[in-house]
Amino acid sequence: MREQYIPAKLEQDFVEEAVRINGLVMTAVSLFAIAVEIFNVIRVLFLTRSGLTTLNNRIYFTFYLFLFAAAVSYLAVDRLMKLGTFAKYRLVLAAGSVFLLWQTLFNMYDISRSLSMGKIMAITTLVAFSAIGVMKPWYAICNLILNYALLIPYVFIVGGNDSGVLFNYLTTAGICFVIYFVRFHDIRTELIQKQEIVDISRQLAESRKQFSLSREQYALILQKSHFIAFEWNINGGEVRFSKEWEEVFGKDGLIPNAESFIRELRSLKQQYKTEILQCMENLRNGEPYQKRDLLLPVSGGEERWFELHLILQMDDEGAPVVGIGMLFDIMDQKQRILELEKELEMDNFTRLLNKTALESYGTRKLGELRETERLYMLILDMDHFKQINDSFGHPCGDYVLEQVAGLMRGAAPEGARVGRLGGDEFGVLLATSRRKEEFVEYAQNLVEGVRKIRWQDTDVKARCSIGIAALGAKEGSWMKLYGDTDKSLYMAKRAGKDCVHIIG
Repeated sequence: MREQYIPAKLEQDFVEEAVRINGLVMTAVSLFAIAVEIFNVIRVLFLTRSGLTTLNNRIYFTFYLFLFAAAVSYLAVDRLMKLGTFAKYRLVLAAGSVFLLWQTLFNMYDISRSLSMGKIMAITTLVAFSAIGVMKPWYAICNLILNYALLIPYVFIVGGNDSGVLFNYLTTAGICFVIYFVRFHDIRTELIQKQEIVDISRQLAESRKQFSLSREQYALILQKSHFIAFEWNINGGEVRFSKEWEEVFGKDGLIPNAESFIRELRSLKQQYKTEILQCMENLRNGEPYQKRDLLLPVSGGEERWFELHLILQMDDEGAPVVGIGMLFDIMDQKQRILELEKELEMDNFTRLLNKTALESYGTRKLGELRETERLYMLILDMDHFKQINDSFGHPCGDYVLEQVAGLMRGAAPEGARVGRLGGDEFGVLLATSRRKEEFVEYAQNLVEGVRKIRWQDTDVKARCSIGIAALGAKEGSWMKLYGDTDKSLYMAKRAGKDCVHIIG
């Protein structure tokens, strides 16, 4: 199984990469967990009236102590014992499994106390595990299956046997598997490509003293993979490309002065000019290897993503002489990643933004507001929605939610972000310097539109309440805006429901 996924000669490189990345993550997680659990233990023992007299507090206290002990144990073993690379690799994997299982069990208990918060934390942890960790497929699959096998049935039962919840969790589980395998494939491909570059460079170092690529060597390289190879003469400044360069970029294969060519290329964005020139400077200063993702203009005027690899060749005295480089077309890979990121931001049922994406946008946008702008937030909550489900059935309730989502999306002001916060609650964010009356009018139209929803020509008495609040630049955090809007929604409910209330 090992050779099937990671070639034997790359096993050591893979393990070292896993220890480097996973070790940093687990150290950060452990330090954070220790600090948080010390606070939690103090809070339970000294800052709550009930202390350990209630079963709920004792359960939480046990969770806190276990994670604290596990984090301390991991740091102690990692720091005090002189473990080899493979032993550290096994230690980090074991610690990751323990932390992930603890997080799942803790969130399951949290779900029984607060359904929304527990669900968000559980999904966030599993997605982060899939996206960040460097691990073999068998390890990732076993951990994801175990934790989802515990989580999905429990949430399904606690959530009232809601098929929508089951579908969302199964979809998220599938996305986690896809994220992991895309990342694993990229890591594996990068290791193989890096090894190819090292092998080719070793052959070049043992061959001609000029460190120049012969036609036969170009042919050997290009037989292995489809990419553009090039050689940069560090002292002379010229670059010589393989024939694929002219086919893809429409430029001459011999460039007398590479740095001047890059600076004067109008179609290349400044960001990528800076990155390429920095790579060249790093090689000139003796750094052995450089890698960058670059968006480059190709022939025809379009832009494509390429992965640049640069490796340094030195002379007998250790002075930089030649840079050997390769450009890999990674456009398809980038598009897959962007599609996955977009999918993770969507609510599967309504195809609106999910709560995490909406919160992320709101937090970022508050920090980007100009002095004349305000960030408006609207929360729409259905009135007596349970009665619709009880009287007309869940298919009717689902239909009503779809209609509400369509109303909110279709009539939203330009630039607004529309999302589902959970259940029958929706949110809208709009950063604007226009008067608030436009946003209030949008809210009023939503209230009126919801009243007109019909199910099979029957008035199901669909109604909603809306709360609105706003913050200007440097007036507060996302939590303040969310809290003010939630308070405004509460005032709309107290005012008799089926109405709009605005704060500020």
